[in-house]
Amino acid sequence: MAKKASRTTSRDKGAAQSRFDDKKYGKVLFSATYDYNELEFARASETLGHGFRSVVTAAAFVALLALVVVLLVDNKPTALVFVTFGASLVLVFASTRWDRLQVFYARRTTLAAAPPSEQRHVAVCEDCVHVESEAGPIGDFDLSDLRTVRQNSDCIVAGFGDGRYAYVPRPALSENRFRELGRFLKGKLPQGAR
Repeated sequence: MAKKASRTTSRDKGAAQSRFDDKKYGKVLFSATYDYNELEFARASETLGHGFRSVVTAAAFVALLALVVVLLVDNKPTALVFVTFGASLVLVFASTRWDRLQVFYARRTTLAAAPPSEQRHVAVCEDCVHVESEAGPIGDFDLSDLRTVRQNSDCIVAGFGDGRYAYVPRPALSENRFRELGRFLKGKLPQGAR
């Protein structure tokens, strides 16, 4: 029984691989096909805005401190009191709901998942990253537009600006290929980009 199930699984993977043809892209350096669902979407959205949460939290603290100082110096309701109160309120809201804001933003990018799940394919060439799904192309992203590369133990997310992202989960590649892809993409970042 177990052997029959594993044959079916490998046959399904082979069918998924054949749906996406890398030959049309020329010389492909990295190629990955994977199931993209809400879990993968959540992992991808977690990487967006990496590091900004602590900045927003610190800014909220500074705005609240400024509000207290303004009220201590001048306890009359002036425009400065309302401005610092409004700024602190917005920043506290953003820092406490950061995860929801990340998901809200990610749903408006190329990371948005098709319900309930779909097969996605990423082909990385020397100068371009091609992302497609079963429904068709999602985007061809020129590596000269690469702005960010976020890599953790679960995935790599490459950002190209204007809501254009390429996502590769860790299980889609071998461990060595996964690390090589991360190094390759980070090497393509413009100087000064993180």
